[in-house]
Amino acid sequence: MKNIPSAKPFVFVLMPFASSFDDVYKLGIKKACEEEGAYCERVDEQMFDGSILDRIYNQIVKSDVVIADMTGKNPNVFYETGYAHALNKKVILLTQDQDDIPFDLKHYPHIVYAGRIGDLAEKLKPRLAWALKESQMTGTGADDKINYSVHGKGLIEGMEAEIVEFFDEESRSLARVLQIDILNESSRTLRPEDLDLGIVIESFTGRNASRLEDGRYWHVVTGLSEIFPGSRRPVLLRLEIPHGADYKKLSQSGVNVCLKEISRFGHRSINFTAKLKSREILEFGHHFDGNGIPLPVDEIQPVVNLESTVGITWDDPSRKDV
Repeated sequence: MKNIPSAKPFVFVLMPFASSFDDVYKLGIKKACEEEGAYCERVDEQMFDGSILDRIYNQIVKSDVVIADMTGKNPNVFYETGYAHALNKKVILLTQDQDDIPFDLKHYPHIVYAGRIGDLAEKLKPRLAWALKESQMTGTGADDKINYSVHGKGLIEGMEAEIVEFFDEESRSLARVLQIDILNESSRTLRPEDLDLGIVIESFTGRNASRLEDGRYWHVVTGLSEIFPGSRRPVLLRLEIPHGADYKKLSQSGVNVCLKEISRFGHRSINFTAKLKSREILEFGHHFDGNGIPLPVDEIQPVVNLESTVGITWDDPSRKDV
């Protein structure tokens, strides 16, 4: 198994929403960011709830570096760039035409690339390397991070976990739960706006899930409250099985799951597998240690913690006859 990959610096890009800028972004800006070891996104690549403007401001706050293309004198880009400057973010300014630089920003250095995307990537890399280094020197401590566990097991790349199936007395139906605990190991309180968390999973949908083009489902974690340093916050994700799904595969082979985090520490993805298991089987196993010796009663932990949880919850109308 691999260790959790270190979070990459997060670069947020401000530019007009026009197809003429797609190559500039993908072949110029994004290429330079990847070669410098940074994660780069525009807001139109992200999945989120709520206002797009709120999302843009939120991502500017979380970013390590902001890249803004002033081409075309787009008023939204101008305003958002001003917001980034007000937050003292490291901002790299681009333009195809120097005449598009407004008077108030002429004293800032710009990369003028005149439509030459290859030149843009080469000119951007040294500027980006400097900005990333500066942002890290003034950012959070090197040991500050967020860790996760799934049903009590520390989450690491490539691990195997469980989706717990049990009969929910309240809804009188079968429920499937993936419980993820968020552990704030930083020195500062983790606020809701500091963390965006999504779960991409095969073969399990839900009331608020979005189906991706490749057939997987994107679940956005909502309802988080503040997490104090050293504290843990459980998230209870209730899942549904689409009609026609291979139940044997879900329980024996399992499905691929990807936890996606964008936080003030950067961006990362953690991939693991999860098998559908009944709570009765898992709880039986939890009564014994690794050598098959019964555990003391006070050391036995519940498989699913239904108290003090947040996240997406709903009834599952499927498989009531099981």
